[in-house]
Amino acid sequence: MDSFFQNMHRRKVDMNSEPIIVLKNVSKTYTLYKNDSERFRALFKKPKKLTTHKALDNVSLEIRKGEAVGIMGDNGGGKSTLLKHITGVTFPDEGEIHVNGMVAALLELTAGFVLEMTGRENIRLKGYILGLKDEEIDKIEENVIDFAELGVYIDQPVRTYSSGMKMRLGFAINVNISPDIMVIDEALAVGDASFKTKCKAKIRQIIETGVTVLYVSHNASSVEEICERSIFLKKGKKIFDGPTKETHLVYLLDKRKSQIAQREKKIKELKKVIDNAEDKSLLIDEQETLDNHIAKVETFKKEIADYEIKLENFRKEHYGDKAVDSDQ
Repeated sequence: MDSFFQNMHRRKVDMNSEPIIVLKNVSKTYTLYKNDSERFRALFKKPKKLTTHKALDNVSLEIRKGEAVGIMGDNGGGKSTLLKHITGVTFPDEGEIHVNGMVAALLELTAGFVLEMTGRENIRLKGYILGLKDEEIDKIEENVIDFAELGVYIDQPVRTYSSGMKMRLGFAINVNISPDIMVIDEALAVGDASFKTKCKAKIRQIIETGVTVLYVSHNASSVEEICERSIFLKKGKKIFDGPTKETHLVYLLDKRKSQIAQREKKIKELKKVIDNAEDKSLLIDEQETLDNHIAKVETFKKEIADYEIKLENFRKEHYGDKAVDSDQ
């Protein structure tokens, strides 16, 4: 499928300019509860055994005005938590965050709506939260309403909206506020096919104006099309920060090595079961699973060799004699 970012012009970035986003040693830990009852009890009495998850672990980075930066990593890597910190949805336990500009976040599009207020009133409320003045809200209000295509529902309480209508309103507000920074999740278009096309065209239009972009996606090709730089997060840590093609290869190498480790553990366990069995003929399924794991490990090893060659070639071409390793 053709990407809507295809054939976009690369933007010029002044790398000597002041950063528009700065994170210094940012960490965030969440407490995990088994259920709502346990969470409620924790308000009055600290649990004896706390289960925690470190979503961000000592992350530092700088992003300059006009940069388009991709955020890569598997689920649980810290991508969403990082973006929530930048957009002000949540705050760090440790470290500092400085964001110098208005942020449009195409993430949790329905967050912040007051359900008893009308769609029109929520547009104004969102504008105030973002620091817009009355005259600035007046300028964008009709554009938001037209884009959301809610018709007469714009003057009805948001509690009467379907989830799709709420998302369309949230999307329309965020893309019409003339942001300095746009945060985009890969699930960035909402509604039916025609409305999704409209969403994508609007996002492309905004990106081409040169706003600072943070883009989260599992689709490496779409990241490479708009982001010259990308950051790889794993288990809350910043593993790599560099050119997108290089970052993607580092990510793939790390992923395949982790997959090999997981499968080799299973291979060891299966071999033990088979070796200890009195009648190995009864373990046909286990033997088949073992053979599949062994074959997959060999495939991954070949892929790793290929990625390492590509990474070495990229670094020679990009850095020359100053080629760096993946510990950058």
